Amino acid sequence: MTHQNKIKVVSFLVTATLSSMTHASGFAIIEQSVTGLGAAFAGSAAAAEDASSIFFNPAGLTNLDRSEIDVALNYIAPQAEFSGEGSTPFGSSLTGGNGGDAGPSAIVPNFYYSRSINQTTVFGLGINAPFGLVTEYDENWKGRYHAVKSDLKTININPTLAFKTTEKLSLGFGLNVQKAEVELTSMADLGAMGGANFSQTSDGKINVEADDWSWGYNLGLTYQVSQTTRLGLAYRSKISHTLKGAGKITQQATGNTIASGNILGKISLPESLSLAVHHQINKKWALLADASWTRWSRFKDLTIAGDGTFPSSSKPENWSNSMRYGLGLTYQHSDKWKFRTGIAYDETPISDEFRTPRIPGNDRTWLAVGASYQYSENIVIDAGYSHLFVSNTTINDTDSSGYNISGSYDGEVDILAVQVRWLL
Repeated sequence: MTHQNKIKVVSFLVTATLSSMTHASGFAIIEQSVTGLGAAFAGSAAAAEDASSIFFNPAGLTNLDRSEIDVALNYIAPQAEFSGEGSTPFGSSLTGGNGGDAGPSAIVPNFYYSRSINQTTVFGLGINAPFGLVTEYDENWKGRYHAVKSDLKTININPTLAFKTTEKLSLGFGLNVQKAEVELTSMADLGAMGGANFSQTSDGKINVEADDWSWGYNLGLTYQVSQTTRLGLAYRSKISHTLKGAGKITQQATGNTIASGNILGKISLPESLSLAVHHQINKKWALLADASWTRWSRFKDLTIAGDGTFPSSSKPENWSNSMRYGLGLTYQHSDKWKFRTGIAYDETPISDEFRTPRIPGNDRTWLAVGASYQYSENIVIDAGYSHLFVSNTTINDTDSSGYNISGSYDGEVDILAVQVRWLL
């Protein structure tokens, strides 16, 4: 492999890494509460139904009658199937198929613990994954030079304190200690010599892995306007990560390493603000509603630095801030059974111009149902299901080497979750 060609492939790697980090971080995981899932997470900052308030609004812990432990599993089954074409910089068609279903299923756990310290103060601890992404295509698909696998995982440890300052007003504060791990793969056309021979006959595999620990915070308040109406206001701060790791390029046919080196990338997982209301219509029915804002406009550009083998680079992103709106109902059928339903509209921050195969997301509409069963005096079992309708998604993306992928995605998401609450 010539020096010129090596620099070309390494530069491609830098651009692909920047793109994937942006879109991976743009996939927020809201599945942090099974009781919330059943109502499409409508009004979560005011609901204060269980210890998952640690995530949505820590002030809500003061509304819980008892200390508790919540353990939940969320099964997330996305679908993202591409249909379209790809081309080289000279206009010839890219070889390969459509990549299969790029949305593999995942299980996301949640853990929450809350305990009253005294009559006005509650301690809480949450462990969850607030951001994450997995997309994976066949290694020989048309868009393999853009992306094969994109995998972002976060682990968030969230100790909190909540204070009941008056009969109506409660305040909450949480610290978020977070680890982020990124794994990215794509293919490189090693036959492309100096931009003149895009042969697609000698592919190499690019692999990047990096991680980092960082921290942020979350704040919240609840205000009991009347005996039947409670307002909630919650804020989660940005968390800035400096991801350090290594990259490697191997020849697919022989497995030989062509290039390797250390990399560093910076990413800010954005802040969010939510205003919510919980209104008790009567003894059985309650109404939930909210509007939530996320500051995705932080992603104007991203920069990654290499150690010499992998050069530094910067890429514009130009994402937009996004909103989410939810409306839900709960119905207390009996002492043992409670039912929920909800609808929500979730805007994407990604415009058609900046969409890539690493995260082919779009606006989503949620429909949800859920239930809780009081199994015994100390055990409650919760379950929820949501279906997400994803708007028609188009893509027309050209990478730094001139490869283009254009077409559309057929997408949807199903989420099923169960939880056990131990009331102490």
